[in-house]
This record gives sequence, C-alpha cells and structure tokens, in this order.
Amino acid sequence: MEIRKVQSTKLGTFLVTIPKEWVSHMGLAKGGHVSLELEGTDVVVSPVNKRPSTQSRPLDIDKVKDRKMLELSIGSSYVQGHDITEVVSKGKILPEQKRWIREAVDNLVGVEVAEEYSNKVVLQNLVDPRMFDLDQTMRKFSESSVAVLRDAVSGLSAGDKVLAQDAIERGFQSTKLYRLLMRLSLQFLRNRKLRDEMKVYAVDDIVMRMMAIKDLGRSAYYSYRTAQHATEIEDRVDSAAMKAVKKMAATTASMQEQAFDGFINQDLGTASSVIDQMDEVRRLYQDLHGLSSKGGAVSSLPFGLIVRDIRGIAGYAVALADDAVLASLG
Repeated sequence: MEIRKVQSTKLGTFLVTIPKEWVSHMGLAKGGHVSLELEGTDVVVSPVNKRPSTQSRPLDIDKVKDRKMLELSIGSSYVQGHDITEVVSKGKILPEQKRWIREAVDNLVGVEVAEEYSNKVVLQNLVDPRMFDLDQTMRKFSESSVAVLRDAVSGLSAGDKVLAQDAIERGFQSTKLYRLLMRLSLQFLRNRKLRDEMKVYAVDDIVMRMMAIKDLGRSAYYSYRTAQHATEIEDRVDSAAMKAVKKMAATTASMQEQAFDGFINQDLGTASSVIDQMDEVRRLYQDLHGLSSKGGAVSSLPFGLIVRDIRGIAGYAVALADDAVLASLG
C-alpha cells in the first residue's frame, strides 16, 4: 500500500501520483491511458485496452511423491486459474509419470498437453470463462448429481448393476464440472473486468456461489459413493428396507433440487421448506437402522454405507438451503 497526497490544480481538478513500480507492472508509459471507476468509497485505476496476462505455474515433479499428489497438484493449478502448467524435472520425466499426467489432464475440462519433452510437459488450458454461464453450469452440476443418486438407488432396487455402474461413471465425470466451477468462480472473483464484461455478480455474490459449489461438490461425492456401494451388494434387499431407502433417496433428491432453486432465486420459503424436510430423512434413517438387525443385505456394510451417504446428501442440501438464506438476506 502506498500513501499519496491529493493535490489540486488552479482549474479545480485533483491529482494523485502513481508509484513508478505500479506503472511498470501495469505496462503503462507516459501518454498511456487509464480508466477511473468508483466502487463504493474506493477509486479503482485500471490500464485501458491492456490484454490480460497469461497465468503460468511451474510444477516440479521431483518434489511430487506419488501419482495422487501429482494429480492433486495439476488439479490445483487448474482451479487456481493458471492457463499454463509446466511440469518439469531436473532429470527425465519417466514414461509412467507422463501417463499419470495425461490421465490427470483427462479429468480437467479444456486442458491438453501442448508440448512434451524428456524433462518437461507443458499443459495448456483452452477454456475461455466467457463461454460459461456460472449459474447454468451450477444447475447442470446439481442435476447430474441428483440423477446419479436416483439411478444408483434404482439400480439397487432392480438388482441392475449395469445401471449402478453407469451411475458410478457419471458420478466420477462430475468431478470435471466441480473443478471447472471452482476455476470459473476464482477467475470471476479476482478479475473485476471479467465480471463487468460478463455482467455477472458482485464479489459477495461470487463468494456465496463458491460456498454453494462446495456444498454441491460434497453432495456429488456422496451420490457417487452411493452408486459404488450399490454395486457391492450381492443379495436382494428386504422389500421394507428397500421401500424406506427409495423414499429417503426421493426426499433427499427433492431437497437438493429445491435447495438449489431456493439459492438461485433467493427464495427464503423454499429454503426453509428444505430445512424442515430433514426431520423426515432422520426418521427414515432411524427406521433403516432398526431394520438392519434382520440380517441379509440390510445388515451388510455396503447397505449401511448407502444409508449413511444418502443422509449425508440430505445434510448438504440443508447446507445449500442455508447458503440460500444467507444470499437472500445479504
């Protein structure tokens, strides 16, 4: 932060000098133009017609211990908004490590291997944030999560492991949307010009959407896990237990849909209704625990995990409803 004295001219205008280092950082020179905007009580000074710089990040693979850490590091670079990630090594990048890199790229929307050498792999993001409507992409993410939950339970009910396996694959693919949403949110949050150009939200609105995306992400994870556990059950589930699970899943799916609508529309009534429905989910959860003493598939670990996962989704639907309340009152 720099403190500058406000000066005036004989004509009544006011002047404030800009530090030399700032001028150099913004790529300005004598005779250049800046725009002045008033945001609340702050004056924002920006260079005019300056192209945004490409965000780049080096990633030293020699410091990465295993495949999981490499995947997390590449994903983190993507989410943070870097357009180019250079995976480098002082020696050679092993063929197995290059395969890990390519598989990590497959889980990121718009990223491709741009250059490849013995000691360096350059990843480039081709996604333009202007191509996406944040709210529509969030809705797509929420809807895909709910569809995975419903198909997982349908597959369990019908003994259709093909349907449950398909739900697993779609649930895994939804992680791409989650990372994309986090990337877009951070880009909109950090870039005021991008927000203005897209005519999207104020900073507070972006922060609220990031909170909602985190809750949707957790719901998507539990939907994915529900599908996984559905494929692990070998015996037919007791009809009474299956009826309770289907009702619990239907209530939970409806809660998430309503919570999302309440958030987007800033509807307090809808959000409140979602919170109230949690009592029904808790009751069904207790009923299913009581049925687990009957033995068979109902008493198995995968079935217990399914019940727990569905309850977890309901809990995050309530968290999303809480986000809706905060957004509407903010």
